[in-house]
Amino acid sequence: MQPRFFGSDAQRRMQKSANDLFPLLVDNPAFGTEGRMWSIDGPDLAEVDKVTALASLQGATANHYVPKSQEAKFAGEYAERGFSNDRWDQFMGGQQCLSICSKYLAEFELPDQYRLHLIGPETPARILDALEETAVASGVLPPMSPVLFGQRRKAVYFCLEAPDGGVAACAGACLRNHPDSRFGKTSWWGMLATREQDRGQNLSLFLGALAACKIHEAFGVEEFYTGVRSDNYVSRHICQKLGVCDSEYACLAILDPAAFGEGGYTK
Repeated sequence: MQPRFFGSDAQRRMQKSANDLFPLLVDNPAFGTEGRMWSIDGPDLAEVDKVTALASLQGATANHYVPKSQEAKFAGEYAERGFSNDRWDQFMGGQQCLSICSKYLAEFELPDQYRLHLIGPETPARILDALEETAVASGVLPPMSPVLFGQRRKAVYFCLEAPDGGVAACAGACLRNHPDSRFGKTSWWGMLATREQDRGQNLSLFLGALAACKIHEAFGVEEFYTGVRSDNYVSRHICQKLGVCDSEYACLAILDPAAFGEGGYTK
């Protein structure tokens, strides 16, 4: 089965480039991917040229686990090499997050009209189409299908099908780094999106809690992280309610202006 890519033309080109790089990078602990692009997490300044090489090849790349005290230095180094920058606060959760999520799932009652899907190779194309529509409308980019399905990375992704056949909400989690890297037991967590007409029912809270608990049960993950913009008050509120809170780290995007000249690769 051919991989499926999602998003705008630029986002699809980025994912295709990342897919082409899989055989070259998958066994190297220095590199990680959540199915959007390959990147280097927790870089040091000696790796700036490697980071910008990835941005040149894919159109964009990212750094998670950048200490906020060093953020400006990294951003300046990338800008000097002709790359645009974008950034998010890195929200993180651990055991407290898992406790909160477990309690939330025990108490939450999913409305009867919604059907839960664990996304995988058997997920119908119509659901993937609807998932893309809902995610992209919220500024969220689903990963390429082999990662979305948990085939190339240890991952869990969920969506809720509404009675009209659309996707009401989605969320997921992914161990984006090589098992031998120092981030090998941490999970990127997020892709939280809810369709406008389905909001107000705590569906993102439910799916976010479900993703955290399921990836913990399946793979023993006890540390979660995601990027949240400083002005995205809704996402910050959802994350904090689930015990995923702002940290000393930032997530940086490094963008080739020729590919992403009009903004970042995700919201």
